[in-house]
Amino acid sequence: MTPMNFQDVVSGARNGGWDWFQQLDDKVAAALKLEQEKAQEDAEAIARAWADFARTPGGRKALEALFDTTLRRTVFFSSLGLDIQSMAVFGAFREGQNSVAHEIARQIAKGQGEPTKPRDVT
Repeated sequence: MTPMNFQDVVSGARNGGWDWFQQLDDKVAAALKLEQEKAQEDAEAIARAWADFARTPGGRKALEALFDTTLRRTVFFSSLGLDIQSMAVFGAFREGQNSVAHEIARQIAKGQGEPTKPRDVT
């Protein structure tokens, strides 16, 4: 792979061509492919581990408790008697908790071979 200066990169991007991204030599391309395959295998193993955890009685109980305190709770309250900034921080904190719980649920579905879709946060 020959190094490119920044102006050549910008020029190639402006022209809409992607061929200059494909300039990897065979060794680098093979190493990248191997790394991507390993990352995919790891991701699948993690999803299966979450699915296995969800199938156990203890896992199901722990997940139900997690979902009860996150996804099944209101994220934002408009009248806690707090100032606007504190309410926004609380809402962001709760949304962060929900994002983690949703990712766990998504991993479980993926590990069980169920279709997954992005979280609707509207």
